[in-house]
Amino acid sequence: MKKRKEQKELSSVMTRRMLVVGGGQALLGALLVGRLYQLQIAQTDNYQRLSDRNQFDRRLVQAPRGRLLDARGRLLAGNSEIFELRMLPARIPDLRAWLNRVRKIVRLRPAEIDAILKQIDDQPDFLEVTVRSNLTQRELSRLAVLSPVLEGASFRKSFRRIYPQGWMTAHITGYVSPANKRDVKANPELRYLPASRIGRSGLERTFETNLRGAAGVERIEMNAKGKPVRVLRDKQATAGDDVRLSVDVGAQSYAAERLRRGKSEIVPLQNPNVQMALLDNSELRAHVTTGDDLVLQDEKGRLVPPESGAATVMDIHTGEIKLMVSVPGYDPNLFSNRLSVRDWRRLNQHPRTPLLNRATSGLYAPGSTFKMVVLAAALEAGVVSQNTRYDCSGEFEFGNSTFHCWNDNGHGNVDSIQALERSCDVYFYQIALKTGINRIHDMARRLGLGLPTEVGFANEKTGIIPDRNWKMESRGTVWTPGETVVAGIGQGFVLTTPLQLAVMTARIANRKYAVSPRLEAVSGPADRPEFPLLNVAPEIIDVLHRGMRAVTAGPLGTARKYDIDEEGMAGKTGTVQVKRITKEQREKGIIDNIDRPWKERDHALFVAFAPYKRPKYALSLVVEHGGSGSSMAAPIARDILSYVLAEDKEGAI
Repeated sequence: MKKRKEQKELSSVMTRRMLVVGGGQALLGALLVGRLYQLQIAQTDNYQRLSDRNQFDRRLVQAPRGRLLDARGRLLAGNSEIFELRMLPARIPDLRAWLNRVRKIVRLRPAEIDAILKQIDDQPDFLEVTVRSNLTQRELSRLAVLSPVLEGASFRKSFRRIYPQGWMTAHITGYVSPANKRDVKANPELRYLPASRIGRSGLERTFETNLRGAAGVERIEMNAKGKPVRVLRDKQATAGDDVRLSVDVGAQSYAAERLRRGKSEIVPLQNPNVQMALLDNSELRAHVTTGDDLVLQDEKGRLVPPESGAATVMDIHTGEIKLMVSVPGYDPNLFSNRLSVRDWRRLNQHPRTPLLNRATSGLYAPGSTFKMVVLAAALEAGVVSQNTRYDCSGEFEFGNSTFHCWNDNGHGNVDSIQALERSCDVYFYQIALKTGINRIHDMARRLGLGLPTEVGFANEKTGIIPDRNWKMESRGTVWTPGETVVAGIGQGFVLTTPLQLAVMTARIANRKYAVSPRLEAVSGPADRPEFPLLNVAPEIIDVLHRGMRAVTAGPLGTARKYDIDEEGMAGKTGTVQVKRITKEQREKGIIDNIDRPWKERDHALFVAFAPYKRPKYALSLVVEHGGSGSSMAAPIARDILSYVLAEDKEGAI
């Protein structure tokens, strides 16, 4: 009885519990059904509108730009990953207020804000605009915290173009800068790539198509507030091609520093005398403000900037350029983003024009380095032989004019080899007259002067190798014999670039082929270039070789102190007047080169090839306003070629 009673009570409790649980389930079910009704039926229109505001934004993905590498794979131009802050103007009601708010977090100058607003005005508001590149970790963190209230802001990983070698290879690599209206008009895709950079000079411009790569495509799902929800990548970006160059960074660095030093002593920037000189010497001050700390003391004890000029060394068989120096240089990293007005003014107003690539765009009278051309033309015309002799008394009378030799005392009776060895001006005055300017012009062209080298630089100068037609077309007057006399020593109208002088020397050294320069490395036998024949008789080339060897090894050679031990070097000095010396000045006494204002001093030149018996490298060197080719240019050239040959022997080049 008692047991049945307990079972009845237990059954009653279970029934009540089941009713409670069932009631709870029914209530939850009713709530769920009600909520579903509210979402799917009662508020259908409202949620449909919110859903419609979600969208997929399609955007292009910047491809990494290809790298520029030296002959040993060292980086000349590459990419560094950075973070950028971008804005979408279409989602920002008050652009200036938004930028002023951001300005409290990241450094933005008023001029930069104005530039951003101008860019926005010049393009549709649905295109992103880069507000700040290369964000620091601190800036990125602060912006990320505020991103929920910065409508229209986004952060992207991008690439910044970097040049690890800086000024040293700036004129080879060139630089990139942001795309402008002209770029966008030529390539509308750039409108959707705010981080794109375009090659403006040097090889960055030459290989622009190869280096740029192909942009990728991705879709970004955006919510109603313009914030990304997820990213769907439809097409991967394809990086640009790497380009390996023939230039060797080690040789480039050595040549640049050796040329800059000249024959002066280095003085530390911290020296009190340097600090005092900076107050009075505007040229020295302009040099130091570019970030260069090299200060020299010349033979007169004056504090001066480094030497300016150009040096080129090329392989006489393949045409590969091993080094191409132009100083002063500039830092190409400055151009990767917006270049400040202050930096542009410093570069553009610098008294020694650091933006000029002197190797390819600097025009100089070749001076006595042109004498090989004149002698080759005379020998080919048959007006002289290698044994033809002339007397040099120190001057040459022609018509009503007197043309002076650099040696006032004269060189006596000399033949063609001795004339090159001693650089006798009077000898070349006379053989130039006998040969004629048109024959000299034709020989110069065969040796690579007065023609573009097509090495790959857009602003390369062709120089001037005059003939009778050129004078009539450019000046409207006939050519005179006196102008032939002056052209015979590489002055007057004759103008060449340092690279052309290197080509001339390489063709003489090669003997057989008209070698052309190249900056891309030869990748293998199949890539080895084929050059046309030089078409200059071997016996003429032999005379030039012997004469150039006498310059460095002869008893009276103008560079006899600067031969290369063991290997031997053949060369030719050149000293070029930049200001005419009048008769009155000669009678009073010519002021020493070192005592003249810098811009009135002679240019110092030297061309050479080495080793003499088995030539491999040709060199040209110009030291702007450096004075004597013998005392200034020759020792620098000797040191550079010695370095290149030593590195070559060790297999480093």
